[in-house]
Amino acid sequence: MLKGIARGVKDSAIGMSLRAYVNDRLSEYGEIIDVNIDTSANRVTARALLKGERDAVTITVERYEIESEGEARYIKLKSFTASRAWLTQILNKLLADKRYKIPGAVSKLL
Repeated sequence: MLKGIARGVKDSAIGMSLRAYVNDRLSEYGEIIDVNIDTSANRVTARALLKGERDAVTITVERYEIESEGEARYIKLKSFTASRAWLTQILNKLLADKRYKIPGAVSKLL
């Protein structure tokens, strides 16, 4: 039970950090409203209000992998789904199977 609570706290902290990081870097495209991370399933779900859209969209990283090289950590996003078919296609075409360096503050939470 305590392990589950600790994982939930950890997942929430990572989600808040991820939301701030993405909003800082991609604000010209919209805003991440909330993020839910499930580190036990290697899954991330975010709701975003994209510029030009009336309603929030849901984006899910269906699976990710964490890789380490020395002190650095990387995330490889394996596949995506989204509440808009066109967005699912774009995310899978442009971002799937690519590796991204995890910022130091977030990396320390992993």
